[in-house]
Amino acid sequence: MKLLPIPSESAAEADLLPFLAQAVNWSIDRRPLTEEETLADEVLAGYVEGWGRAGDMGVFAVDDEGERVGAAWVRLPTEDWRGSGWAGDTIPELLIAVAPQAQGGGVGTHLLRATFDLLRLSGKGSVSLAVSEQNTAGSFFAENGFTIAGRHEDADVLLRSL
Repeated sequence: MKLLPIPSESAAEADLLPFLAQAVNWSIDRRPLTEEETLADEVLAGYVEGWGRAGDMGVFAVDDEGERVGAAWVRLPTEDWRGSGWAGDTIPELLIAVAPQAQGGGVGTHLLRATFDLLRLSGKGSVSLAVSEQNTAGSFFAENGFTIAGRHEDADVLLRSL
């Protein structure tokens, strides 16, 4: 496995969309949203639309066959968009997803650490995200230094200092 930076050009939107859909469709108890339905939701679409603006950064995990098996990326809120994990106008919000076939092998940890490094290098002091309290990923984030900073609808807003 290797990590590659997510390009800052708008074409990366299409590359991020399957990972956004995966992050959204974590529950087996709900009908999964299609990529089209994900983009139709203003908040969800905001995680990828217009990719390449100031503050956008992240990494893809690529397996030995060259297939993307994970992604972690951050976006800053804008005047007209705040994600579900909004914790402040200067705090980037993280999204992360690992393909089912690659889960449990450390890909998520590598993605998270690389994203933390990128954020530190860019001068950011913290990062936030949202995770439903029913989502078992919450324990992964707690193990990696995130703490509950608030709530947004049915999700905890987690914050981590860098």
